[in-house]
Amino acid sequence: EFDSMRVARACIFGGAIHAPIAHLHYNFLESLTVRVNAIAWGGYGPTVFKTIMEQFVYWSWFSNALYHAAMGAMQGYTLEMVSTRLNDVLWDTMKAQWAFWIPVQLINFKFTPVRHQLNVVLVTSVVWTAFLSFAFPTKAESV
Repeated sequence: EFDSMRVARACIFGGAIHAPIAHLHYNFLESLTVRVNAIAWGGYGPTVFKTIMEQFVYWSWFSNALYHAAMGAMQGYTLEMVSTRLNDVLWDTMKAQWAFWIPVQLINFKFTPVRHQLNVVLVTSVVWTAFLSFAFPTKAESV
């Protein structure tokens, strides 16, 4: 059965929360790449640097925690319930994130011009968010 409220929450998260923050993230990631002079590393240097920074240092932890917290908050979860949810699902989400996004980002960072990298991510995020919604439904949505 189609759940219009669930779709609305996903659209609000993707359009009003994730996309603007991701824009800031990609600007920061590019400036960080320039500041550490990863371009001088040649070959796959900038690609590997960006992927490591994004997947293991800060972005993926933040964005996945934000997804689960926002979905819970939009369903009326208390802070304690959101915290419990994060404890229950964040590690499994991270493992799935790495399996999905590391190959995507290695290709994206290597072959996509910088000005279009966020576009690749935003389009691919539709698939990722659908996976998250299916694989990690909130308790009220669990089947």
